[in-house]
Amino acid sequence: MQFDNYRLIISDLDGTLVAYGSDRVSPNVKTTIHRLQEQGILFTIATGRSWKQTRSIARELGVTVPVILQAGAIVFDPQTERVIRQIYLRHGIDEQLREILDGDDIDQFCLDEGGAYYAGNVNTQGGKWLHERSGEPCFLGAAPTRPVVKHFFTGPEQSIKRLAMQIHQTIKPKPNMILWPPDQETYDWSLEIFDPAASKGQALQWLAPQLAIRLKQILAFGDGFNDLDMLQHAGLGVAMEGAPDLVRIKSDFVIPGPEKEGIVRFLNGEIAGSSYRKPLFKRFMGAFFSNSKF
Repeated sequence: MQFDNYRLIISDLDGTLVAYGSDRVSPNVKTTIHRLQEQGILFTIATGRSWKQTRSIARELGVTVPVILQAGAIVFDPQTERVIRQIYLRHGIDEQLREILDGDDIDQFCLDEGGAYYAGNVNTQGGKWLHERSGEPCFLGAAPTRPVVKHFFTGPEQSIKRLAMQIHQTIKPKPNMILWPPDQETYDWSLEIFDPAASKGQALQWLAPQLAIRLKQILAFGDGFNDLDMLQHAGLGVAMEGAPDLVRIKSDFVIPGPEKEGIVRFLNGEIAGSSYRKPLFKRFMGAFFSNSKF
């Protein structure tokens, strides 16, 4: 495949460019991206991580283009280390979320505009990890009165899933919700709540004109539900084979994940293994899902 028509490559991190929770970029990934940068193709990152969790990878890959952080709520300039776009939770949603918990089996954190987490108390394993070992600024006490970027909930699977359903059914306008299973640090589930205007795809729509690039000139890689609108807005959307069915169906290509260096193989012109293109099937299933209550 020729990539001459693409001026920007944007990639998710966890489960796409690197293994989940890892900061290790393989030598082949680094070499391939640097080669494309030398050819004049821009490269950047779109991740649910904070800048602190993203910085080392961005530096290693020589990223100078603004990066998308916190699942699209923040666009950050890695050269000046300044936030250039930030979507706060609108006041009505924030107020409802602050009053939603009625038990102590879920911990609730607010992320403020300065990048610090606040929680009234911490009871869960996931909450203790975020407070004590994540390396993120995290304080116990009253939630900030200034605008917040997101609410973060962590706790047992069934409790978190019930909360997600409650938020989906009761809070209007519907916020952007991301449900996370446990990772290697904790057995608790997590739920992130962002403003409806905060997503990777909407951030990419804002960023592209800043770079004088059209969306059809963008190649995007991702593996999660929070990548879906980014993959659909980009000129070419490529999902990892470990992505949820809906993400794979609505992507242009599906390739192996980071453990098999799928991005490297794709960018080097190898359409191998589980890589395939199904344009007719994609259009049919896209119409099906857009008309369903899924």
